[in-house]
Amino acid sequence: MSCKNIHFVSDFPVCLSVNEMHLGTLQNPYDTLSIEVDGENKLLLYVYPINSNHFFTAICYVAEIMIFENNIKTKSNYLEIANYDGTNFEIKVLPINVITKKEETIIQKIEIQNDMQAIIFDDGVFNIEITTKEKVFRYALKEKIYNTKCEYFEKNNHTFLFFSGKTQKNQDFLVVFNNFFCNLEIYANVIEHSQNEIKALTNQNDIAQHGIVQKYALNQNEFVLSDEYTVFLNNEPTYVNTPELIPWAFCEAVNISNIKLARFYLDSTLNTILSDEHILTFFGDYEEIKWNKYGKENNTICFLYGQQEKTCKKYVFELKENKITNITCLDWIIWNFFV
Repeated sequence: MSCKNIHFVSDFPVCLSVNEMHLGTLQNPYDTLSIEVDGENKLLLYVYPINSNHFFTAICYVAEIMIFENNIKTKSNYLEIANYDGTNFEIKVLPINVITKKEETIIQKIEIQNDMQAIIFDDGVFNIEITTKEKVFRYALKEKIYNTKCEYFEKNNHTFLFFSGKTQKNQDFLVVFNNFFCNLEIYANVIEHSQNEIKALTNQNDIAQHGIVQKYALNQNEFVLSDEYTVFLNNEPTYVNTPELIPWAFCEAVNISNIKLARFYLDSTLNTILSDEHILTFFGDYEEIKWNKYGKENNTICFLYGQQEKTCKKYVFELKENKITNITCLDWIIWNFFV
């Protein structure tokens, strides 16, 4: 029976032990801790969070990992397993968060109009509390917010309140209340708004420097998503001509449905015979795109499918003169870009 390599990753700082043996520390999402296991077995993974974010305290827990001949499984809802090739398995450790309650601290007071006032306070979670003579309304926010401004207007016998400002991560935020009920809570890199329309731009942090714009329009007294499209943050895409980066840049373009950019990386033959739909649907209904960090194949991108138990398909890119000439799936060799 062949050995299996288990690679642990995490989005939050954590110490890990396996079967009470200290494995190491994961400080950032790019860190990996790896072990090799042989035969069918059971492992106990001990998870010790290092610190917590502003709202939550991540607690310690133990999860069982079951090693089978051809697979690895767990019953824990806080581990995500990705099977890369039957030999390499990536296990993502998720936090178990509990809210840390504390004594209320007033962050900001905002006089809105007449007898209406808003108070932003921290009791372990940031809240907006709106008070009038007749009522008190409290809403818990998803982020820690700063320098909050409030705009008030009435339309069609509805009272609208727009709270805007910056988050702890230096993002823009906008919370819209309609008659004291939350209509929208948006966090983005840039948010612009009027009484009838809201635009939110979110940086995708990809090679081409894409941003996604979401537009919300006032429709029957509530703001609803009316349009969504992509833009280039620098007005034009950032192209790559390094063979090692071209497959990744192509996959990012497909992922964001930018056909024009995706076709830039294809050779003339593929551009002639392939439809837009073929390019957009070729990789199927995947969840994530990953570098081939556990394999030795060159010009290979990993596509992960599924939720908690993920399977991987590796796609090999053939290039000539910095253009893609074919894409082949290693797991199902009959799948290629010409099918």
